[in-house]
Amino acid sequence: MRVFLSTVAAAALTLTACNNSDNPASNASIQKLEKLYKTSYDLKDIPTAITAVQLILTHDSTNNLRDSLPSMYLAVQNIDACLTTTEAALKRHPENEEYNKYKMLCLEQIGKADELFTLAKNLYDKTGKAEYIYKIASVQLVTGKFDEASKTINDMMEKYKNTKDSVDIFIDQSQSQRVPIIAACWNMKGYLYIQTQKYQQAGEAYQKAIQTFPDFVMARRNLQQLIQGAQQQR
Repeated sequence: MRVFLSTVAAAALTLTACNNSDNPASNASIQKLEKLYKTSYDLKDIPTAITAVQLILTHDSTNNLRDSLPSMYLAVQNIDACLTTTEAALKRHPENEEYNKYKMLCLEQIGKADELFTLAKNLYDKTGKAEYIYKIASVQLVTGKFDEASKTINDMMEKYKNTKDSVDIFIDQSQSQRVPIIAACWNMKGYLYIQTQKYQQAGEAYQKAIQTFPDFVMARRNLQQLIQGAQQQR
């Protein structure tokens, strides 16, 4: 890391001296930074890779590596920077699904439910992918629209009952698990039943989620919390 940062610092000085010029020394400096970016990225040293790209952009604001920033900022959980660079990337590539997914994740992290719902609906209308209607149901649950959420969940279970579609479910802020959509729906039903104080149905829903996907971490966690809560009330 110390070697990388020393290289970055030296390259930054060179870029400052050569800024706004097209001389060979400037091009050589950019090539060094691009090499630094690749080496750092391959080593999963994302902060150094980000620094290398930002230094390149101080000299060449149109360098294609600018479009790598959203995914790298997301990887280091810098949500504000991820959203800012994603918005910039979407101005250049408005129909790019990957950047729209980054934006959706950022909106979820900062709690902008209305924008998240609109974006998820637009993506679902365009692609028909399960992950987007699942996100719609999630927003409905979080915002207390339980009747709408129940309908969306039932629609999902009917549409995807014979498919192998799956969705990512966050275990915590830094980890997620790929889960079959039907198991994910049962887990959501469990949450919905708890919100409406139907605890027995909630337990049955979590059990069905686990039966569908035995390795389902979140469903097991939810069922355990439900059992512990019931024991404490006795």
